[in-house]
Amino acid sequence: MNHSYGLRRKLATFQLLLIKPVSTEDAIPMWILTNPSDEGKPLLLTVQSDDHHFARGIVTYEGSMTLEEVDLDKLVEQYAAQERINTDLVTVTVDCKYLLSGISYGSHTTDELLNAPHGGLTELHCEWQGKTLVTPFINCKVNFEQEVIVGHLASPCNAIWKSVCSLHNINQLLVDMTAAGSSSVNLETAVVRNYTVGMKKPNNTKRLSELLNETETYAYTAECPAGGCTCVTEDTSSLRQCLSAMNAEGSSNDFTYKLWDILRDCETAEELVTLLIQALKFISSGKIRPFIDANNKTYLSKLVLKLSRGHSQTAKVLKNLRSSSPQALSLVAQVGTEKTMWEYTRVMSLLEHSFYIAGIWTTDARSHESIEQINQTIQDMTMGGDFTLNPFDNISTAEHSIRLDCESFYVDDTNDLTVDDFASLKKHGLVAEKKDANEVPIIADEIDISPWKNLLMKFAQVHVCLEHLYRAETCLRADFTNLKPIATRLLEHYVSERSPIKTVGQVLSDPVQKIRMPIANNIVQDHLKKPAYWYRTVINRKENSDQGLIRDCKLTYVSSQQPVFPPSVWQNLEPPTDEVTEITTIGEELKYHTTKFTFLSNNLISKLTL
Repeated sequence: MNHSYGLRRKLATFQLLLIKPVSTEDAIPMWILTNPSDEGKPLLLTVQSDDHHFARGIVTYEGSMTLEEVDLDKLVEQYAAQERINTDLVTVTVDCKYLLSGISYGSHTTDELLNAPHGGLTELHCEWQGKTLVTPFINCKVNFEQEVIVGHLASPCNAIWKSVCSLHNINQLLVDMTAAGSSSVNLETAVVRNYTVGMKKPNNTKRLSELLNETETYAYTAECPAGGCTCVTEDTSSLRQCLSAMNAEGSSNDFTYKLWDILRDCETAEELVTLLIQALKFISSGKIRPFIDANNKTYLSKLVLKLSRGHSQTAKVLKNLRSSSPQALSLVAQVGTEKTMWEYTRVMSLLEHSFYIAGIWTTDARSHESIEQINQTIQDMTMGGDFTLNPFDNISTAEHSIRLDCESFYVDDTNDLTVDDFASLKKHGLVAEKKDANEVPIIADEIDISPWKNLLMKFAQVHVCLEHLYRAETCLRADFTNLKPIATRLLEHYVSERSPIKTVGQVLSDPVQKIRMPIANNIVQDHLKKPAYWYRTVINRKENSDQGLIRDCKLTYVSSQQPVFPPSVWQNLEPPTDEVTEITTIGEELKYHTTKFTFLSNNLISKLTL
């Protein structure tokens, strides 16, 4: 039944009168779709009633026009005349949205999101007071709004995120083994690396052979790999450059770090343990001299050094290690954990936040201070000089890294187990029941995995910050100076007790992460000089004004580059012609589709009893 616009409004009003009045908090607006071909091009009607107010509104289409054709002075005068008030009692608030890059995908599966054409959405939302649609880019209020898809296949941040995902799975396997015994986990089906649609599965056996051959090659030359972080140098000028280098070549020439980059890509725990034993067996042959960074204190690095110079118990150690999957997994995961901490700290050092990040891993008291306080402390200590208080700077040169032939590593490690420590190893199956006084074990005691749960949470929190920073750098075309204050706000939001990120699993199941925060105008002012995607103008009267009609009246005009209604409605508003087919510009003038929402509300004086 096709009712006219006037009849629909009467029916809606009568319907509300039949409904029992409710409180303002419980009131629900009723929206009615109208015929857009009617006079005045009405699109929607709304009526809303509570026990104190009768409110109603209408949305109409005003046409397609350029921004210069929108005369706010005239609209204010019309509003003042309608409400019978002076124009100086009228307020005008304008906000707009700049779509810089990307798209929001809404509800999709994880596989669909990770393979989506865009890795997120970046927008700027501006607001100001005044009768102009030209953005006052110097003094308007600007909010940075962004969503990222963590783990998106095109993101170079995956160079570190792959480590976090594998560590998350390995930690869960170790927890299960601790609770129910190592036999409770089937290594052949236990997942280390989750491969989703679109991900390439590397040939890890081939990669390991290439690593061992590479190590063997430089063992007989004068060339020694550089120590420290190879993807953060004095020439690094962007996060993209750093992360792309990390993806291509890794972050370090340390042998165990390179080994981790291979083992983290193993699909199952069985594959990981098999390749680990294969690598250690080759090392024990003495054919290679692995490079171990001086700052690498993991048990696996010590084991590699000792096996490479020969050990009488090598065969037994490898056999026991093969039979103890918890020990093998924890040895590998310890390297992955240390490397991941190191990489996040090094990358964030580009934005001068390495001290804050280092405090996160160590639960340093400094982590309870704000980033601004920490940076000020560093500035006070350096007195503005060239000296840099970066806890990781000492590993940036080769002279601080050592090779196998350094005698200092041949000294027995006090952390190694003695005969008296065999009891703790028995329960893990690393030694036989019978003690051998001549046996000198070279595998360290059980690795404490209890801190890893909290570390994994911190990894997830810092990584979401990194994803946002990388996208901000790309979409805002921001350098490190402009990214630094953005990094500060991101870290204070995500790496805190109030953080919305609590676990790695949470991010894996919901990879879309959103942020909205203020941003300095000077960082984005070049973007604000361009036309916005849409503008919204709200015309209202000042509060506590008793002049004119006794009611609330608010007019909202929305001007958008794209139609905001579906094609079935749009074809009645702007019918297609032979001359114009979805073209919204005339020459250089951009046209906006404008809709108007008129909202009226009166206080109820008496109630109608039916």
